[in-house]
Amino acid sequence: MITFIIPAYQAEETLKRTIDSVLCQNSGCWKMILINDGSTDSTADICSWYHNRYPEKITYISQENQGLGHARNVGIGLVKSEYMCFLDSDDWLMPDFVEKVTFYGKNYSPEVIFTLPVIWHEGSNTVRDWYDKQLFECLFPEDGTVIVPEKNPEIYTMEVNACRKILAADFVKKTGFFFPEGIKWEDVYPHFFLLSQCKAVLGIKSAGFYYRIGSTDQITASKGRDRLDILPIFEQLLNYIEEENRQALRFPAMRIFVRFSIWCIRMTEGELRRELVQRLTEFFRRVPKSYFRILQKEIKNKYSKADRRQYALFLLAIRYRAVGWIFYDYFYEEAAEKLVKKVLKAKERVS
Repeated sequence: MITFIIPAYQAEETLKRTIDSVLCQNSGCWKMILINDGSTDSTADICSWYHNRYPEKITYISQENQGLGHARNVGIGLVKSEYMCFLDSDDWLMPDFVEKVTFYGKNYSPEVIFTLPVIWHEGSNTVRDWYDKQLFECLFPEDGTVIVPEKNPEIYTMEVNACRKILAADFVKKTGFFFPEGIKWEDVYPHFFLLSQCKAVLGIKSAGFYYRIGSTDQITASKGRDRLDILPIFEQLLNYIEEENRQALRFPAMRIFVRFSIWCIRMTEGELRRELVQRLTEFFRRVPKSYFRILQKEIKNKYSKADRRQYALFLLAIRYRAVGWIFYDYFYEEAAEKLVKKVLKAKERVS
């Protein structure tokens, strides 16, 4: 019924927990593809051990390090089941994941299935709600709810994580989908591409996985040059929207552009931060003005005052080199936010 594609790189500390969470499922309707992406620790030994013990269930591929996107694409090419799901080597499944996916998948045959993960903080050993739980529950009030993305564009604003999506194999092949390779943040473009190509999305609130945070070895914790990889990802998404005339994607894409930019700027330091800001300025100058207008309209109606202030500052500063220095240092950025807050309050009093 479902194949789990699990890329692994230097994952000796967490991989066993991930694999065991699949082996301990209430249902046996699954296969697994383990892809060792050039690890130099004991990841290869772990993969080999599980493959040798469960050869009818687990396929093992070993390759030179080529990145998460490439490893996932290798896995896609080997899938023979009805559905596929991506699982990172430091996350683990809820025990009835396969059982529920199998049940609803057979009854509704959707192209995409959305699950609702939970967040596990490694440092404090605590569980938190997933980032978009409230929106998920609005779109999918009951397990098995099916919606059409074209009629529910708010689905594009959901968290882009690829591992929460279960994809019909025929749908993946029909669209010619593959992950961007050689760069980080490869979940962003597929989120928009897949949802815009499918006709039916099913939600299962009670099925998901534990998403690990709070570790310095995660991609999301990086402060290096791979932060610049958001730029080709942004370009790819913008080109897709313009070439395919996907007007409904303008607001959610612009929202992603701004949110990821702010996050990456704050996670980057020194000269690299300056380079990132300067290249983001060049990108946002190429974005059509209609994207800015629709974003400003949406945030005015739906966003909190704090979010409106943050977006207003970013949109003001990022397009103009003379103002972009605001982002070069945390001190300047904080001072600018306070100034924007005062200006917005003054405008509210006048209106």
